[in-house]
Amino acid sequence: MEYIKICGLKNIEDVNLCRKHGASAVGFIYNVPESPRNLKKADIEGILKDVSRDLITVTVFKPQNFDDIKKVAEEIKTNYYQVHCSFELNQLEGLSEPIRNKLIVALNVNQSSKESMIGFINNSFDKFFAFLIDSSEGYGKLLNYDLIKEILNNCNEAKIIVAGGINEKNIESLLSIDNLFGIDVSSSLESEKGVKNPKLIKSFLNEVNNIIKNM
Repeated sequence: MEYIKICGLKNIEDVNLCRKHGASAVGFIYNVPESPRNLKKADIEGILKDVSRDLITVTVFKPQNFDDIKKVAEEIKTNYYQVHCSFELNQLEGLSEPIRNKLIVALNVNQSSKESMIGFINNSFDKFFAFLIDSSEGYGKLLNYDLIKEILNNCNEAKIIVAGGINEKNIESLLSIDNLFGIDVSSSLESEKGVKNPKLIKSFLNEVNNIIKNM
């Protein structure tokens, strides 16, 4: 497992805790007012100045067009940008290569959209950093494991990250799936919406690391 991300963090203490217990990446929600995890630009910049350089940082946002992506990439300097687009994904190819190489493209995949999403991933796997299979967006809705396996079996050249309802009870089954590049966890590690629970973060990451060591 190359990519273990804890998302929706709001302070440097939680960021440092994630790093200490084995997370490889941390995510910050930007310009999504409806999210209880939303941060302003100044908040993210304040955290970033104290983040260890060996930790991957990700800005997570919902661009309205690819000009929004260029603007955020210029304003906030994180390693990657996770985009939940409301426009045609093919438009992302209009971005410059340096920006596309830093994009994690979020895809809302279900049985009806499965074939088109597999086609998009296979046609674009070398154009973006990775793809996030997510039908949750922080609401803890768990993806269908059979659907995940089918996508991974048909997109084995792409970096696939999975999000949605991941917790200590189901993480072992998820980590056993072949070709999975990473996981992205948020709401299951909170004591209330938008408030991360340090004990839950520590317990979850310790469980992940124990499973990986014994695989």
